[in-house]
Order: sequence, then structure tokens, then C-alpha cells
Amino acid sequence: MATSPVLSRRTLGTELRRLREAAGVAVSRAAEELDCSVSKISRIETGLSTPRRPEIDTLLRLYSAPGSREELVHLAGEGKQAAWYDSYGDLLAPGSTLHRFIGLEAGASRLRQFSSGAVPGLLQTERYARAVITASQPTVSGEALETMIRMRLDRKSVLRREPDPLHIAALVDESVLRRSAHGPGVMRDQVQHLCGIVEDGSSTIEVRVLPFSVGLHGLLGGGFQILSFDHGESDVIFFEGQDGGGLQEKADIVRAHSDRLDAAWKQALEGRELLSFLREVADTYDE
Repeated sequence: MATSPVLSRRTLGTELRRLREAAGVAVSRAAEELDCSVSKISRIETGLSTPRRPEIDTLLRLYSAPGSREELVHLAGEGKQAAWYDSYGDLLAPGSTLHRFIGLEAGASRLRQFSSGAVPGLLQTERYARAVITASQPTVSGEALETMIRMRLDRKSVLRREPDPLHIAALVDESVLRRSAHGPGVMRDQVQHLCGIVEDGSSTIEVRVLPFSVGLHGLLGGGFQILSFDHGESDVIFFEGQDGGGLQEKADIVRAHSDRLDAAWKQALEGRELLSFLREVADTYDE
């Protein structure tokens, strides 16, 4: 089952949309039956709103699918529960793109990503995370800065999730490792942290580096992350950006980026060659 309220709402909405389309019911007809706006039906079906039990019963009667009630009511209950990221309401406005992404990440089974600006967030050391946040948001300081750092570190709980931690395949552009972070030893420690991940040979985290020697490649458009889920949920892609990024669920767009990521993954450094490379990079930074 889903392990995140955001994912539960998405699963619920996806199933309600499937049932409506299978029954040949228009969105306007569903809205009429609930005596609500068409936009509310859209928000329910996209996982941005959770229907009440009576609303679920009404829709299932309309769709001639009463047998789905128990599962959907259960998902609705999960969708209304609080999650750890809800405590960061000042940073993650409910319904915002970033709030939705972190909620989906919390319930995902696999994360594949390409990083061209900074080391992937889930693989960052605390000092490196502080340097990245300070550089990207120079006006943030004090308690606000500390809150942002705590939130980034709290996201790592998916790596310790029992019994199924998030599986990560992270492709990092060489430029990320060559870009120094402010503060003595910050970048060296971060690269050594990646060395440790590679040395451990974790079954849940795999890191590769796309070297300059590859030249031009299919991922020049920038960083992104693809989340995959169990139980038949479709993949979601998150495009990184200073303005909070964007989520995309269209299958053709997700597939195109997945194919490009797979092609670049095959060109990247791995294993002993990668470990040797990372050690050389770490040695270029002062302690």
C-alpha cells in the first residue's frame, strides 16, 4: 500500500478517474452529481483534494462500481493523515509543487535522477547542504536557514524506511564535483561521502558520474528526477529549478527523459573506475 498521504491521494484520484472513464461519465456529470464545480472533480482526480466518504459513495454509485468502496475509503483516510513534511508548512505550502514532490518521494519505491547543478539532495552531507542552500538563497539566514537544512536532512528518512527503503540511481555530472563549495573541507568531505557510498556497494543506492570526456550528451537540458512506485502507479518526473521546479506525469515526456537517462547511464563511470576518479577529485580540495 501507499506509504505517504500525497501518494495515497494520487492513487485514489487515479482510480476514481479510471472508474469514471470506464463508465463513460463526463467530468461535468460527476460534478453535477456531487453538486460541485468541475475543478473540484479535477482536483480529486489529480490527487490535490481528498473526497469525503459520502462523496466517494455518490461517485461509485454513478460509476456503477460499489465494490471499490472499501479500498478507496481506506486511501481517503490515509490521504488525510499528517506526514513529517507537513510540519514544514512555512516552506512547503500544501498543494505546492515541492510539497507534492516530497510527498511522492516519501512513498516512491525508486528514484532515478540526473544532477547537473549540485550533489543530489538525498546524498548530501549536512555541511554541503548548508553551503548549497546558502549559495542558492543568500537572503535566508538564522532560524529560517536552520529549518531548511533540517527539512533537507529529514528527507533522508526514505533511505532508512522499513522494510523497503527508497532505491536510488543517481547520475552526477562531473561539473557538480568540480564546483567548489564555500567553507574549508566542505567539498572534500562531500566527495569522500560519495566514495563511501560507492565502496559500501549498497544494494539500494547506486552512484555514477558522467565525465567531461563523454562530451555532448542527451541530458544537457538540466537536472531532473524520476519517481517510480509499486502497485501500478505511473512514474512522475520532477524538473529541478530555482522557482521550485515542476512536476510532469505525461507518459511520453517521462519516457523520453527516462530513455535519455538510460543512455547516459551506460556512458558513465562506475565501480573501481569511479572510485578512483572520486578519490582523485577529493584530493584536489583542501581539508
